[in-house]
Amino acid sequence: MPAVTSAGTPEDVVDLVRQAPLSFLGRVVRLGGTLPPGVAADERTAVVQVGEVLHAPDAFRRLAGSEVTVRLTPELDVPAVGDTAAFFVNGAEYGEGLAVAEVGRLPADSVQEHVTRAATTADAMPFSSVQRGIRDERTADHAGEADAVVLGTVVALEDVPDEAGPLSEHSPDLWRAQIAVEHVESGEVAGARTAVLYPNSRDIHWSRIPKPQAGQRGLWFLHAAEPALRDVAPFQLLDADDYQPARMLAVLQERR
Repeated sequence: MPAVTSAGTPEDVVDLVRQAPLSFLGRVVRLGGTLPPGVAADERTAVVQVGEVLHAPDAFRRLAGSEVTVRLTPELDVPAVGDTAAFFVNGAEYGEGLAVAEVGRLPADSVQEHVTRAATTADAMPFSSVQRGIRDERTADHAGEADAVVLGTVVALEDVPDEAGPLSEHSPDLWRAQIAVEHVESGEVAGARTAVLYPNSRDIHWSRIPKPQAGQRGLWFLHAAEPALRDVAPFQLLDADDYQPARMLAVLQERR
């Protein structure tokens, strides 16, 4: 996948946002320079002044106005001092400044429509809509991997006796949620309620899998229970994305 094109297209933006956790519009102020002590400078090291952050984790949303050291990717030409571009980067080293590694770069004017749109909407950052689209696409793909997708509310929770058996050598502390089903988006679900197993353990092996709460309403991505557990419940939760807000039903339906 190319790191950049001569003009930059919507597909370039989406691909680079997928690859990089941080992007910003920035102006090259120095080549061969560095800010954090201990970061080696060479012909592919640039100090860039951040003009506007395009997307970022919370800790990096206030970089505008600061200077960062960018290790330039060997796949692209070295920019000139004074050039402005959209830099897509990952990794970080702290010291008296911030150092990052370039993933890709786009011309500044290729992302201007995102900057303009964000200024007139409720989006927190210029690439917020791009990130939503990526999340929506991932959710739609995940729905295709599930055995059933239902909209419903948790109406009961109960511990599962040990004789149901663990799912691995790490005890999952299995619980069973009863979900009152309002709508079946895909798959086969018998009756107005369905039982779903989930690991209530906070062990690192299970911590990311959703833990249903009484009264919780949303979209549930269900997987057929392992054969040894099917007498306990027909389905189980296996993935961090197996629960989504109810509004995501409309996203799935739009993407059919």
